Amino acid sequence: MKPVLALVLGAFLTGAPLQAQTRPPAAGQARAQAGMKEAAFKQLLKEADIILDIPAGYHEIPVPETEVYDFDKAWRKADGTVEIRLAIRPIARVVIDYDDPHGSAPDPNDVHGMVFAALLGQLSTSGELPERHFPPALARKTFNAEWASVALMGIDPAVNTSHREGMLLGIHKSRVADAYLLVLYDNPEKSRALLNGMLKLVRFGTATPQAVLKARAEADRKAREGFLEEGNDPDQCIPPEGAHEVRKSGKDLDQSPRK
Repeated sequence: MKPVLALVLGAFLTGAPLQAQTRPPAAGQARAQAGMKEAAFKQLLKEADIILDIPAGYHEIPVPETEVYDFDKAWRKADGTVEIRLAIRPIARVVIDYDDPHGSAPDPNDVHGMVFAALLGQLSTSGELPERHFPPALARKTFNAEWASVALMGIDPAVNTSHREGMLLGIHKSRVADAYLLVLYDNPEKSRALLNGMLKLVRFGTATPQAVLKARAEADRKAREGFLEEGNDPDQCIPPEGAHEVRKSGKDLDQSPRK
């Protein structure tokens, strides 16, 4: 993972590194490992309140390894023309890589926009790209999310050598999870219907009640006002509507699921 992404997301640790093997695992051992991985992914979906709707004609493939970003699942269309990659980040598992002892790290609940922009810069051939942010009401209606954004790009060959184009979708549910869906394809002039369908692949199971959102917004407003009344610089109040303080600790670095 490149440094710009390491700033905002910690890796998900799933166990000790794999050791070199002189022979492949036995069939029974391979099935057990596959079952454990699938169970871990189902737990991830549950924590993140994510519902998937992978279309017919796609089969799961091993997640391609790149230095750009770690995705959790991948699927490929039977004819090889489209590939889908998915990353799910429950907020409780996100660790901010922040080493300044005199400053406050970003709140893990507030980094989705930063991560999305960084991903675009790392995945695309052209660096920064314009994003289409969904209006809050549409993000809620489409994804049960408080924030959603999508962008189209040319794909860096380091990410994928089979397809030239990509669509990145990001969704965020406050204090629950972020999810990032990458669709790799070709023939952009013929792919409008395909991409519209891909926007239906992932969503949150429920929407945060409006009363809860309003209460949180009011709490953030009061926190910001208190932050500024103490004489702090407004430019350091990030995000502008939420003056949270998160510091690394031993507990923060425990990335196991909450029990």
